[in-house]
Amino acid sequence: MLYPGRFLEANEIGMLVRVLQTVCKERGILPVSEQGERLASHLLKLFMNGLTGEHELLDAERNRARRHCQSFRQLSAGHACTGEAA
Repeated sequence: MLYPGRFLEANEIGMLVRVLQTVCKERGILPVSEQGERLASHLLKLFMNGLTGEHELLDAERNRARRHCQSFRQLSAGHACTGEAA
């Protein structure tokens, strides 16, 4: 967890990049796109709020995507879910 005056260490940045790349690949989005930037911002927010493990972050993003798809399906009467979680 980040506290005032504490900086991300190189290994933490590397882990966040790996998570971002994995999730982007799974969702078929580019890390340098607007969706990729929103995802990176969300991952950093999760990290700053205590989800500091690589698997924790991956699980959180995958669960978020599943919830988003379920909501989307309910609203659109079963259309396929593609794209990024909101």
